Amino acid sequence: MDKFPHLKFSEKLVGRARFNSNRGGIHQTTEDNKRNRQGHSEDLLGITTKLNTDWTSHISERDSLHLAPLNEEIKPIFLQINPDLFADVNFDLQSLGIEIISEEENGFIIGASMDDLRSLTEKISLFAENKHGGGKIADLWQIIDGNREDWKPQHILSPSLFRKWSIIDDSIVYEVEVSIAFDKPIKVTLNPESSRYDSQVAKYEDLVKERMNKMFERQDDFEDFIKFYNGKLISDIIELEDSFGCQISITGKGLKDLVVNYPYVFEVSEVEQVSGITGTDTGTFDFDLEVLPPASDAPEVGIIDSGIMEGHKFLVSAIKKEKSRSYVNGDSSVDDKVEKGGHGTKVAGAVLYPNGISHLAGTYQLPCFVRNLRVLNSENELEHQFPAELMQKIVNENLDCKIFNLSICSKIPYRKKHMSLWAAMLDKLIHEKKVLFIAASGNITRKVINHYITNDVEYPHYLSLPYCRLANPAQSSFSIVVGSINHLSLDTEDWKSIGDENEVAPYSRIGSGIWGHIKPDVVEYGGGMQISKNGINTISNKDTSIELLRSGGRAFNKESVGTSFATPKVTHIVAELLKLYKDEDINLIRALLVQGARLPNEFFYHPTKLSIQHFGYGVPSLRRVTENTEHRITFYNTNFIKAEEGLIYSLKIPQELREQGDEYKILIEVTLAYTAKNRRTRQKTKSYFSTWLEWKSSNLFDTYEEFKDRTLSELEGEKIETYERSNGGAIQWKIRERSSWGEVEEISRNKSSLQKDWVILNSYDLPEELHFAIVAHKGWDLYKEPTPYAITVSIEILGADIPIYESIRIENEVELPIET
Repeated sequence: MDKFPHLKFSEKLVGRARFNSNRGGIHQTTEDNKRNRQGHSEDLLGITTKLNTDWTSHISERDSLHLAPLNEEIKPIFLQINPDLFADVNFDLQSLGIEIISEEENGFIIGASMDDLRSLTEKISLFAENKHGGGKIADLWQIIDGNREDWKPQHILSPSLFRKWSIIDDSIVYEVEVSIAFDKPIKVTLNPESSRYDSQVAKYEDLVKERMNKMFERQDDFEDFIKFYNGKLISDIIELEDSFGCQISITGKGLKDLVVNYPYVFEVSEVEQVSGITGTDTGTFDFDLEVLPPASDAPEVGIIDSGIMEGHKFLVSAIKKEKSRSYVNGDSSVDDKVEKGGHGTKVAGAVLYPNGISHLAGTYQLPCFVRNLRVLNSENELEHQFPAELMQKIVNENLDCKIFNLSICSKIPYRKKHMSLWAAMLDKLIHEKKVLFIAASGNITRKVINHYITNDVEYPHYLSLPYCRLANPAQSSFSIVVGSINHLSLDTEDWKSIGDENEVAPYSRIGSGIWGHIKPDVVEYGGGMQISKNGINTISNKDTSIELLRSGGRAFNKESVGTSFATPKVTHIVAELLKLYKDEDINLIRALLVQGARLPNEFFYHPTKLSIQHFGYGVPSLRRVTENTEHRITFYNTNFIKAEEGLIYSLKIPQELREQGDEYKILIEVTLAYTAKNRRTRQKTKSYFSTWLEWKSSNLFDTYEEFKDRTLSELEGEKIETYERSNGGAIQWKIRERSSWGEVEEISRNKSSLQKDWVILNSYDLPEELHFAIVAHKGWDLYKEPTPYAITVSIEILGADIPIYESIRIENEVELPIET
């Protein structure tokens, strides 16, 4: 056992959370509508009448136009509401007879009227007469009286498909990825303490069955629609909480009708190209090393890639060949067939030998097993596969694997409106199956980099352009997303590295993630690139590659760079963590990984928005991630929390560390990680998660009672009447809860499911006790399913050889774990 292990601490108090009331005033447009009830109502009724007339006319013409049958009563509708209403994540328009198909920007909604606009018309009339039941109409700002052929493609199609929309040929068959809304939440609250609990459960179970039948009905309706155009599913249907998706083939005529007239569709995109990185041909070298197999109980890492050269002398002891599997259609081989050294072989090697091989001597015990899960063909591409379906299949068929390395991604940046099916499926699997994906942020090709530099868009400025943002599925909330950082600086007579050591790699796609998530989560050294000084701007990685194993020829060399190879280095650290915490929730692995990460150079002390976009939380140190020193101590806990609950943790600071005559710099780091159920049709973190969490800290001058009263409103059923305001001394965390509070502008830690922050304090400013609260905010899950989380807190003395581990451990009366 390590001499300075991480220590487990317990929550001090559990109660009902106190939430600040941040409700703004009534919006001016809403107020204007109330003052002009007659005019507003007449405008809306005029448009609904026209929509009814137009839709009835369209339905009557469909048969003669040889279009698929549609239900006349279910009408697509495009409207704008008061955007403040989306602050309530359970907001819906069911009272207006409208199912929300997609939340758009600025309060716009793609909807489907489920009752021929009858409920909507009735509510508008009630509003006009100032009668009960019509109040919501003031927040209905407008119904768009526009041609569906204009507004639906603009909002539903991916950017690349929208650019081609005008040239879609009716007779050509297209393959697309389609997402269909199914916004039918189960609105029953289960209260085990209620005398009616049994009847609540019975009603809940009936509603679950009813919802499932309605989901199947909608899937059948969708399949019948595309079959009319000789369309077919080319993947299984993937179900999420509020939608389902699949890949289909369909004629251009059917595709146009699907996008413009099918009422439930909210996203259509081209099938994205997914691939790995191909190496280059360079000189290779060999090396003798005695390799010992992993310990029998070592974890096994799934390598979702191009296959592995399983007979490789540096890999063979880590592979259980009977568990290898190919998911490539029509090819059962698990060999790495990619030219120029392979891809999956290099990735697997980087998991097992994160710092290369040439520096090793004597014997080396492999840290873990690797499972060969081949998905890429010999061209290093994902061929005829639906990634979301494939990920689900792989996890379900490899349930004994808890870690999956995903060094493959789309060739294009993620779309910013809705979480993609692939990324949403990763999140669903991580939450439900308690697995973890470590995913690459994606790469920018040499050709693209050369184009930018040749056109005077210099490094690193081109990285901030839209094309260079993270590649799908690196926007996944719960996956550990890894970018790349330069491992050296190069400046010779003929070549110069693009960026210096510890600067972002010139090919590494950057954040932020979707809806302001902090992504990538971390970075590692995946190699660099160099540019010629002769004015031609030749780009190479001849002298800037990292050492990797390879398939074919000799055992290893330096020939490749990319986030594909930075990612498995982080996977190596995750595997080491899993050895230590086999029985803990996967959120602890996520939390400890970023807890031990640090921004490079001066960004650790003075982070910026750009540094967070480039590096996430920084480079993880295996030492900091897995253990401490006498100068650093880490506490952790894993638990579950229900919506509207709050939990408080406390740590005592020894008197000798707080002496006024001393002046030491004390680093405090805090990380919260959680997962939750997810849905796709809405936007923003708070609507994506069923429950969302945040952590809060006490201020420097808070007593425990003051922090408790400010954080909790109820304890064991009794209300806490007092609500103490802060006494001042707010801890100046680097990022903070709001994007306008911290040192890092425009970034908030609360938007992410992995929330780290840090501060450096003078030792004499430390309070006697630090308090931290975990607060669970009510989301769209009325069932209030407990949400799993992990919290970690580290205290470290900087720049002074003063031991603190033992004194803080003893002050908090924490026993060292007993080695078994």
